[in-house]
Order: sequence, then structure tokens, then C-alpha cells
Amino acid sequence: MELIPLSTPLITADHDLFEVIVTALNNAKVELQDGDILTIASKVVSVTQGLLIKKQDVIVSDEAKKYAEITKLSPEFMEIAIRESDAVLGACQGALLTQRDGHFMPNAGADQSNAPQGSLIILPANPTKNAQEIRQFLQKKYKCRIGVIIGDSRVQPLRRGTSGLALGVAGFVPVIDDRGRKDLFGREMRMTRRAIADNLMSAAEILSGEVDEKVPFVVVRNAPIILTDEDLTETMSISPEECMYFSTFLSKKSDE
Repeated sequence: MELIPLSTPLITADHDLFEVIVTALNNAKVELQDGDILTIASKVVSVTQGLLIKKQDVIVSDEAKKYAEITKLSPEFMEIAIRESDAVLGACQGALLTQRDGHFMPNAGADQSNAPQGSLIILPANPTKNAQEIRQFLQKKYKCRIGVIIGDSRVQPLRRGTSGLALGVAGFVPVIDDRGRKDLFGREMRMTRRAIADNLMSAAEILSGEVDEKVPFVVVRNAPIILTDEDLTETMSISPEECMYFSTFLSKKSDE
């Protein structure tokens, strides 16, 4: 498997995302091929969609002020995180733990890093639709079948550091179900599913970085993927009751 980083200049709301991708491919002298996966940092999608919020325009609620005291983050940041979340699960210094679109994530994906001074960036509202549109455009231009991932970084329980999270995918099967297959000793697998999209996003994040790298796109070549035109984004998430971590807390709460 090969990872090809695509560098760009600083991207602003005035840029057209499709043009930015094509220019980055041209500058790297990369021609997309059948089976390639293009990973895209969600922030560049957000920026080109104008999803920047000025803190001075945010009206702060009492709830946001309460969480700001706990997290030591600005009340304006907390207000946006609350608005962008499906549920607020708790808070600690440095982050509001939220649930959004089936994912646990700090601050509902809202971020101050790599945003202009005094601004916040929020996640795209429909990353799967965005991924599908980008895929259709690139397939028509380069006359090949590819996959697209729009992703972000995440943290995991009891692990230090960030890894990749696929928010929206198009063109390939994002989760491979290994249940029913046999291991090296002939035992049948009962639970294992492989998070292909998340793992590819994690691999790409090694090159994309989190600070001033300016590598929002990575071409993943020769990955063991299954191409498809079916929308399988929902297969990447499970309910809280199915989650081995979260269901434990749910059962303890019901016993109280």
C-alpha cells in the first residue's frame, strides 16, 4: 500500500474545493487510478463551505458558561459545541464530551486550531454527500473508479494521541465483516469487523498531521478495498447498546 501526500497553500472560503484537489494532484504529478482512495481533511471541506463562526457573533447561554468553567475553554466555544452536538455527555478540563452523528467526539467536532484568529470551525453537515460529489467529479475527470473519505482526528479511551475517523465515505466498503471466517487454527470468528475507512484515515493522518503541514489530501494506492457505488456510511456506526464500552456504563446506570 502506498500513501501519496498532496500539499496545498493555505485554503480559504474563496477557494473552490474541486479546483484545489485537481491543482494539488497536478502539482504532485499524480494521476488517479482505479482503486485509489482520496482522503480529505474535514477542515478543508468546512473552510470552503464557509463554516467559520466568529466568536464575537456567538450569544452565550448559561449552560455554555457552566461548561466553560469546567473545561477552561471560552464560553463561545462551548456554546457552539453544544449547538453542534446531538448530546452532551460530560466535561473535563480541555474538552466537552459529546455525541454527534453516531460518534463520540470532543466539542462536537468544533475546533479552534487552524481557524483564523477569533474564529471557530465546525464540521460539514453532510460529509457523505460531500464525499459522493467529490468522487463523481473526480471519476468523470480521471475516468477511473475511486473511493473518497472525508475524515477528522479523534482520541480513544485510555490511549494517548489522535488517530483518524472517517466521517463520510463514498465508493468502497468502509467496514469488512470477518464473522464466519476461520482463524489460523480453524476457529470461527464471531465478532470481528475491520474498520477499513477509519484505518485508512489513520494511515493518511500520519502524513496530514495536525498543525502546519498543509497536507489536507492523501492518495492511498493499492489498499485492499472493495469498490461499490452503494452508500454504506451507516455501517460504520453502532448504537450505544451495541458498544462494548458504552453499554457497560448503561448497564451500571440501570442497576442504580
